[in-house]
Amino acid sequence: MGRNLEGDGMTADVDALTEQAGLGGLRRTFRPARPRLWSERTNGERVLVVFAVVAAFGVLGTILFMIISAVPLFGLFMTVTAGGLFAASSIRYTLQQRADKGREIRIHDSGVAVVGTGGATVDAYRWESMSVLQDITEYHRSGAHMRTTHVYTFAGPGVGSSRVKGGTVGAFENPGTWGGEIQQQVTAAQLPLALAAVQAGQTLQFGPYTVSAERLTAGSKAVGWSEVQAISTEKGHLTVKRQGRWLNMTATPVRRIPNFFVFRTLADRLVESAAGRPG
Repeated sequence: MGRNLEGDGMTADVDALTEQAGLGGLRRTFRPARPRLWSERTNGERVLVVFAVVAAFGVLGTILFMIISAVPLFGLFMTVTAGGLFAASSIRYTLQQRADKGREIRIHDSGVAVVGTGGATVDAYRWESMSVLQDITEYHRSGAHMRTTHVYTFAGPGVGSSRVKGGTVGAFENPGTWGGEIQQQVTAAQLPLALAAVQAGQTLQFGPYTVSAERLTAGSKAVGWSEVQAISTEKGHLTVKRQGRWLNMTATPVRRIPNFFVFRTLADRLVESAAGRPG
């Protein structure tokens, strides 16, 4: 269920809309990450912030004074440029704060709701029917981990898609927590349905992959579950081990496979079943 209230100027009653969508009780709420307020910092942190600001302005002021003294026109240009950059940064911060106001990811018993700025939009997705695309990227420099970004795209019957981020400016806090919980809930809700469908002789589609009770197919390539020795995800792609060799069945990366966690768990269960091992 999705609803946009910007056109009529109303403020969404988020609780009423999520109840109408049948999402059940609210478990957790996540909001965009923000810098810690001054009141939330320790005395030691406040001293360091003040020292850094004073030092930065002192160094910048000294450099500008020396430039103005040596080359007045160029020094004036540098002063105006520095002031413009500071003003642009302040404006960007203010606009970001306004855009983040009211934005939420609300995890409920039976689904998740994505609330837009000021509660103007509410997109509600149920665990058993939603689709999730996950793109997690780790950035390294000289072998050291710098940061990790999270991008999730949600879709569902009768609901527009929602793209939510973590680990970047204006993104939601704790993406590892809410992202992991959403994937866990979707898998728990959809895996039994997927297993029952396959066992009943149906085929299921996960992006380029077709899953049946007998085999896994992608394009012109197919492999029987009884032939699969192992399944792995390497460098963002799924690979299947057959007869001692690893087979890349498609060039489509994991991040473009809807409900990959459901697909991967289903595939593991079918491999175990074909090998006579309890799933």
